[in-house]
Amino acid sequence: MPQFLILANDYTDDGALDRRLSFRGAHLERVRKEKPKGTFIMGGAKLTEDNKMFGSMMIVDLPSVEAVHEWLSQDPYVKDKVWESYEVIPFRVADV
Repeated sequence: MPQFLILANDYTDDGALDRRLSFRGAHLERVRKEKPKGTFIMGGAKLTEDNKMFGSMMIVDLPSVEAVHEWLSQDPYVKDKVWESYEVIPFRVADV
């Protein structure tokens, strides 16, 4: 199945970090459930030099870009306005 890199940027309003922290547990629970299925490969928070979260990156294994958008539409970070925008890029994890 194709793999995709997702680069997400958080909202920057005054409540953005509080929203991220509030929905972090639900977001992580969701991707933990997807990992054994092979859908979620890896991911994590993007950090500033002083370790403040400002977005995320994920690598997923889904059949198409459309499937990635559909999958993301169910994520708490999208539904609850943590991520302001995201980019989906075809990707291949190196077999090393």
